[in-house]
Amino acid sequence: MHYRVRAVSFALAFVATSMQIYGKGYSPAAWIFLGLLFLVYPHFQYWRASTAQKPVQAERINLLIDSVLLGLFAAALQFSIWLSFAAILANLINSVANKGWRGVPQSIVALLAGALLWISVNGFKLSLHSAWPTTMVCIVGLAGYVLVMVHVGFKRNLQLRDIKTRQRVILEGVQSGVIAMSERGIVESFNQSAEQMFGYGAAEVVGNNVSMLMPEPCQGKHDGDLDNNLHSDVKKAIGRRCEMLGRRKDGSRFHMALGVYETLLNDRRLFIATASDISAHKQAEADLRVAATAFESQESMIITDANEVILKVNKAFTQITGYDQHEAIGQTPKMLKSGHHGDAFYQAMWEGINRDKYWQGEMWSRRKNGEIFPQWLAITAVLDANGVASNYVGVFADITLHKQAQDRIELLAFSDPLTGLPNRRLLMDRLHQALAASARLGLCGAVLLIDLDDFKTLNDTLGHDKGDLLLQQVAQRLTTCVRAGDTVARLGGDEFVVMLEGLAEYPKDAASQAEAVGEKILAALNQPYLLAGVENRSTPSIGITLFNGLQNSIEELLKWADLAMYQSKAVGRNTLHFFDPAMQAMVTARAALEVELREAVSQQRFILHYQPQVDGDGRPTGVEALIRWQHPQRGMVSPAEFISLAEDTGLILSLGNWVLETACTQLARWAEQPQMAHLTMAVNVSARQFRNKDFVGQVMAALDHSGADPHRLKMELTESLLLDGVEETIEKMNTLKALGMSFSLDDFGTGYSSLAYLKRLPLFQLKIDQSFVRDILTDPHDAAICRTVIALAQSLGLAVIAEGVESEAQRDFLAGQGCRAYQGYLFGRPLPADGCEAYVRRG
Repeated sequence: MHYRVRAVSFALAFVATSMQIYGKGYSPAAWIFLGLLFLVYPHFQYWRASTAQKPVQAERINLLIDSVLLGLFAAALQFSIWLSFAAILANLINSVANKGWRGVPQSIVALLAGALLWISVNGFKLSLHSAWPTTMVCIVGLAGYVLVMVHVGFKRNLQLRDIKTRQRVILEGVQSGVIAMSERGIVESFNQSAEQMFGYGAAEVVGNNVSMLMPEPCQGKHDGDLDNNLHSDVKKAIGRRCEMLGRRKDGSRFHMALGVYETLLNDRRLFIATASDISAHKQAEADLRVAATAFESQESMIITDANEVILKVNKAFTQITGYDQHEAIGQTPKMLKSGHHGDAFYQAMWEGINRDKYWQGEMWSRRKNGEIFPQWLAITAVLDANGVASNYVGVFADITLHKQAQDRIELLAFSDPLTGLPNRRLLMDRLHQALAASARLGLCGAVLLIDLDDFKTLNDTLGHDKGDLLLQQVAQRLTTCVRAGDTVARLGGDEFVVMLEGLAEYPKDAASQAEAVGEKILAALNQPYLLAGVENRSTPSIGITLFNGLQNSIEELLKWADLAMYQSKAVGRNTLHFFDPAMQAMVTARAALEVELREAVSQQRFILHYQPQVDGDGRPTGVEALIRWQHPQRGMVSPAEFISLAEDTGLILSLGNWVLETACTQLARWAEQPQMAHLTMAVNVSARQFRNKDFVGQVMAALDHSGADPHRLKMELTESLLLDGVEETIEKMNTLKALGMSFSLDDFGTGYSSLAYLKRLPLFQLKIDQSFVRDILTDPHDAAICRTVIALAQSLGLAVIAEGVESEAQRDFLAGQGCRAYQGYLFGRPLPADGCEAYVRRG
């Protein structure tokens, strides 16, 4: 319709032009040209717009041509003021209405081009005024043109706004993200689904390149594809869907399915991309792959329906059970029943499945070949939408090797690998059970601790392999000596324990029963052993303790049996002893004494007393340093009560070093007193202290620190020093003798002195032990020993001194045999340093 109105408008413009230029000398060609332009052109426009493939672009060209024609029109009107102004105004209004203010410069250029075209053909003619008929016809024509074009522009804008509104509603309702972009990749629209998918608001994306929605590795590929679409006919991504990675605002990546389609909007290429988040789909695919892989894992899997009919099994199932898939499908798991479990087991299993929808546990099943095997089975119920079990999935593994390994581990954990007997751990468990049974039944039991005598000697002489053979044979013999319900265990080394249960109700009768078993063991273990062709004899020492109920702990029972066993060794071995509470009292007292002794050593709660040593005339020639313990509760404690304990615990080393340093310091002090300077200082040195590798250095350090004269220092050694390491002992004695010290062999005659070694020792003196002196007047044997020691000393050129002399008669007897040096209460008791000084001054 608007094209016909436009044609009428142009026809009126032709009439107005004709009226204005009539009689102005224009050629016929000019008239023909104007007629074609104003009368034929509108019809040509209509034909072109109706056949154009790009109607919007065609319409914009038509508007430009309109501007050129209006420029021609103005020039043809000879630039009449009113007519030209109306033509220019109509053109500008048309441009603004249809193309906006951006079209004004184009329209002005087109007006000037049309005017110049007319002037170039027909020349420039100026006629500023026009007749009013001409003006009216021109204004009517131009007004009709303007109204039609404004109407067309307004209608087009309404249609465009309506289209955009409907488009927005449609796009916002689409579940997929829809992104419209220019051919350069600039985003022009971004729907709500896209905002939710990428995390960006539309305002943050529109106007930016779409590559911002892609991870960096994909941005380069996108730019390449975009360039390819602009310069090549080959479209790699247009018109098809593909999978790629997207990037959210927070930087996270996700899988999306992307389809890109090309369209024209207002004759402009536009790309529409639809994106769907397929992360859940990709995850589901990955889960399916994992599930498929897991289904064919090393563990057997079986899937049943709600009625326990087998629907599917995997390869591991066929390998473990021996049933092929076609043999199992359609059957029920009852085909694997072993018969090891009763109805109660299966009832409890299904109660657990129905309650927890899951159950797992150990079960015995049967293979196709009839073999019974253990398995670890887990059953899971698969629930439908209503929470009802629709399927059951069973996963099980053959744990035969695991059970065997477990049995082996238990064997190693609870038995002795050498003898196969229960070890200490299993013994403790059985003792615990035995005590509980004894309390429940009111019957006694017994624990026998057996230790092989001199087992170390066997290992050292015949080798550990023979020792192992002996232990194995001892284990066998012990097992034959007890009842089936009793326990024989090996604690370690050469110690065994026999536990007897269910003995008599009364301890006296139970002791007789336990003694009978002990005698049987003694007899069995005294028989000779054949160790790889070598005959050997071994004897045991046995300690026995009884138990009745839970009155005593397991640790106490083993401790008491151990004490009784050591009592057997103390009386000569190869015997048995029952535990005596007095033993425990003695051990407890010894343990308490050790604690106190350690504290006394650390705090130096000791003092030296000095007992005079005199010559035949009773004149003091020296003193013996004797240690005393100043106990805070017990007062002064004699060394007889703690020296042996100090030897056993190793405290004798620090204690002996303190005695040596203190004695040397006192000797140096007395050297400054004329009446005391001639005295010698006798210091007792234990065998353990003397064998210490630093002993010589400690003596030299004590002498250097105190300044004492080594010629006045005499060391009293015991015969036990001669039992081991005699050569090293002689070497140390010679080193110290070279410094000026002398040595006295203390308690001579009470040990195991070898005369062969005795003659090699650099001794100065032999000391007769007080045990011989005490009964020297009444016991002929003691008298004979004293005479022999004196004679031996004289024959070896050694001095001799007797200790423990308490009477004139004892002294006279010793003097009569040739002994001229004495020590004992007859001449003076041990005194502190100041008391000893007073004694010497009086003497």
